[in-house]
Amino acid sequence: MRELPTLARYPFLADTRQYIKDHGPAITDLLHDLLYERARLTSIERLDNALSDSDVGERSLATDADCIMEILSYPLARMVTVCISDPYFQRRYALGEAYHTYKYLLTEPTSFLSAVAKELGLSVHYTPETRLRLFFKDYLRYAPTTYKEWKMVNREVAGGYIALSHKDLARVVQETLRARINTELSGRPCDEDVNRIFMEDIRRLQTILQQRQRRQDAVPVGKLHPEHLPPCMTDLLAATQAGENVPHMGRFALVAFLNSLKLSPTDILKLFSTAPDFEEEKSRYQIDHITGATSSTSYKCPGCDKMRTYGICPTEKMDGLCRRTRHPLNYYSAKWRQEKKQ
Repeated sequence: MRELPTLARYPFLADTRQYIKDHGPAITDLLHDLLYERARLTSIERLDNALSDSDVGERSLATDADCIMEILSYPLARMVTVCISDPYFQRRYALGEAYHTYKYLLTEPTSFLSAVAKELGLSVHYTPETRLRLFFKDYLRYAPTTYKEWKMVNREVAGGYIALSHKDLARVVQETLRARINTELSGRPCDEDVNRIFMEDIRRLQTILQQRQRRQDAVPVGKLHPEHLPPCMTDLLAATQAGENVPHMGRFALVAFLNSLKLSPTDILKLFSTAPDFEEEKSRYQIDHITGATSSTSYKCPGCDKMRTYGICPTEKMDGLCRRTRHPLNYYSAKWRQEKKQ
């Protein structure tokens, strides 16, 4: 079992879960007992920070009490996130926890980083005498290959494993953890007791999210009607705006799709600008290239078969129209016609 400060910094580890199981309070006590009020307050602090700064925030871990409250705040924050019931907020929270972990991992020994990566299911090879290496399938799934320096052609590959620096692996772990938290929270029911105890903060955060959405909706962006978007484009747009690591083909498909709807490069850039890692110059260059603004070719959005091949079709969210459609643009057009008839 690792030491308490380590468990507090990495509350998603199996050792931390075991510590809570062996030494933690019953869920009823955690939610109601005055002894754990600090943990409850810290859980809300995590959520506020995730929404505002894309990082759940750093707190003192100087004493055992500090560490225990930090550990207990993590499952509470997850439960409250489920009750807020907002996909954008869930993504922001997952990103906040993952980025917070990334910053800690930068300062850890490489052996510890490697162990965390393996616990998250990544196939990592490391010894003090050799370089860090990550299996290419894990690399392609989690590395931010949108950026030039992360593309496979710019990496050393041997025997199916890609050489990484300590910082690079920490970044891949960040994305792996973000995806894992997001998956774990998706579809979970809200606990009525949690909803009742945290009702005031849940409503406050929901109000902030609604205000943000209204401000975003008020920005004129071409003739886009979000309610007509197919599930694949809804997911890609939400992930982009929440700051997730959208794969290169996902960004390409989204930009090409929006361009086909006659949105200008400037309008498309507006939709990308809410992402916490937004880089205007790099995003504008990519958008201008795909839309043909600076090249001789205006690229077309891939069809549904290709979307599935590239793993960017959310098959679990397909509706009846999706199953009858062979291209995202056809879905959008069909939705438009349905509205006109009504």
